[in-house]
Amino acid sequence: MIAIVDNGKGANEIARFIRGSKEIVKPSEALKVKTSGYILSDGDMKHQKDNIKLIEKSNKPILGIGAGYIFLGAAYGAKPKAGKIEKTDHVKIEHPCPLTLDLKRMFVVMQTCNHVFAELPENFTVIASSAKYEFKIISESEKPFFGVHFNPELGGDGPKIIDNFVKFIDIWEKYHK
Repeated sequence: MIAIVDNGKGANEIARFIRGSKEIVKPSEALKVKTSGYILSDGDMKHQKDNIKLIEKSNKPILGIGAGYIFLGAAYGAKPKAGKIEKTDHVKIEHPCPLTLDLKRMFVVMQTCNHVFAELPENFTVIASSAKYEFKIISESEKPFFGVHFNPELGGDGPKIIDNFVKFIDIWEKYHK
C-alpha cells in the first residue's frame, strides 16, 4: 500500500495514476499508516513540520512532489526561497535513476513548484535539470528518497515518473522486508 500525503494539492490526481493499493492521508496521520512508501503531494507550506517529521523517521521510499520536494530538501537543511511558477519545462536527465526509466533523455513536465533551492545539501544527487532550474529531480544518496520540482500528475511525461516510483516501491519492498 502506498500512502499519498495530502498537502493540499494533487493527491486525488496522483491516486488516479496508481493501480494498486493506495490511501490518501493527512500529513499529521502519515506516520500511523502501514505503508510500503510515501508520495508527498504538492500543496501548502503550512504542512512542512509534519512532512519533515515523516521524512526524518521514515526508512520507506518517499517521492516528494512540488511542496513535498521542498519539504524533502528542507529536512536535510536546504533553504527554500520563492521562485517562479512555470507551466511547462523541458527536463534533461543527468544521471540514471529509477524514476526516469523508459523516459527520453529530454522530456516535458507540467507546472513547476513556486519555491526553489539556491543549493542542495551534499548528500543529494541531481538526477535531472532544465535550463530554468538545475534541480528538477533529486535523489538522497543514502535513503530511497526522491524529489521532483514539478507536478507529474498534471501530464506531459510526468505520469511515467509516478509509475516508475510505484515499480521502485515494489522492488524495494521485495528486498527490504
